[in-house]
Amino acid sequence: MRLLIHWLTLVLGLYLISLISPLGIGFDRPADLLWAAFILMIFNAILKPILILITLPLVLISLGIFLLIINALLLYWIPHFVHGFHVPGFWSAFFGSILLSIITGLFSGWDKRTRRVEPVRRDSGKVIDI
Repeated sequence: MRLLIHWLTLVLGLYLISLISPLGIGFDRPADLLWAAFILMIFNAILKPILILITLPLVLISLGIFLLIINALLLYWIPHFVHGFHVPGFWSAFFGSILLSIITGLFSGWDKRTRRVEPVRRDSGKVIDI
């Protein structure tokens, strides 16, 4: 269920950044948007950890700011796999990935706030004092 919610959040985020016309990010059909979100989920699950590991010295030296470059590259590579999804250039991908991170962060934060965790009580209430 969480995977589906994460996928829908990415679909919504990609749709919202496609509405920002100066970025130039767009899609031809709604199915292209759905596939782009799916490919981005795969990229984030498999490719992103590998890229972080390879570029770990740059990530550490830049105090994590290089992660923005990695996110932009992942967004920039999506049109190579989904031909109906368009990212015109690296800078569009850079600013689009920042906005996408903010949007998905807001919605994943909403998901965490709506779930309630009940504490587990293991004591029976009886205390033996020695």
